[in-house]
Amino acid sequence: MQTLYKFALEPIAEITADPNSYGFRAKRCVQDAVEQCFTCLNKGKSPKWVLEGAIKGCFDNVSHAWILSHIPIDKDILRKWLKSGYIETGKLFPTDLGSPQGLSISPTICNMVLDGLEIQVKKKRHKTKVKGKAYFPKVNFVR
Repeated sequence: MQTLYKFALEPIAEITADPNSYGFRAKRCVQDAVEQCFTCLNKGKSPKWVLEGAIKGCFDNVSHAWILSHIPIDKDILRKWLKSGYIETGKLFPTDLGSPQGLSISPTICNMVLDGLEIQVKKKRHKTKVKGKAYFPKVNFVR
């Protein structure tokens, strides 16, 4: 049942997705991300540095309230999936935050949570001075 909801949600997720998002996306792969990096870095005015990072505990720390108010699927079913928890060594661990890993719909939900991050990073880039002149570093985003 969860996979059916995922199939219904994916077209919405694809329309609203950041243009440079590649992880857990239909018809996108690592090679696409590498190609985007090559395209952005292969110019005369390309950045000289690449900053790579990861969002620690991305699946684990997303607010259930945010997910429930922003992901456009049946709220009762979504709430049950989010609260389902996990079992390890015969013990049930409830989930109060995040999108439980291992659910077929979790990567799609997580991508939808991160949509808009590219725009926010570009807005928040800081001004630096190069040779006494104001300079805004170019930000190319690949997620």
